[in-house]
Amino acid sequence: MSSSELDVLQAAFREAGGRWSTFIIWAKDRFTLGRADYQRQYEPILYGWAEGAQRHWCGDRDQGDVLLIKKPARNDLPPTMKPVELVERAIRNPSRPGEVVLDAFGGSGTTLIAAEKAARAARLIELDPKYVDVIVRRWQDWTGELAYREPDGALLEGARADRLAISGEPLTMGYALRGLYLLRACKPCSARMEFSVGSPV
Repeated sequence: MSSSELDVLQAAFREAGGRWSTFIIWAKDRFTLGRADYQRQYEPILYGWAEGAQRHWCGDRDQGDVLLIKKPARNDLPPTMKPVELVERAIRNPSRPGEVVLDAFGGSGTTLIAAEKAARAARLIELDPKYVDVIVRRWQDWTGELAYREPDGALLEGARADRLAISGEPLTMGYALRGLYLLRACKPCSARMEFSVGSPV
């Protein structure tokens, strides 16, 4: 996100009922080449919580607001993939073990891996079937376990997640990953989604 858009992000966050606290800066080990005079080597992270909600700080008090964490190495995953260490820190500090973390843009599944490491329950939403497959495969590779599809319990062993269908193309398709849950929504129904939690495998 461009720095010029930060006020738009803050305004949208407040309009959605958020209380903005500060920005945390992710300082990367290298920049992305663009057309700007100065190449940006950081990403701002908005930190806040729901207005009126009780805030929980579970981290140490010796943490600064600049995080020096390397970018992931280039691979065939989404180009905007974040480091697991970055997301894990963002999850551990303001939440307790067992609490739910929502990522409405599942992407490469970094939040799923970070939540697993931090003993949090993850809820991911991803629109693109290709990335649903990436997320499920990445989780399976990382844990060594198999994911199964809700509601019929079909294992994803040997099949692409984006090609499994119960009958035709369902509006939503969920995958239970040992108590974690991933929901894929298709474009026509992306405005209305229902979550159900799968039983831990």
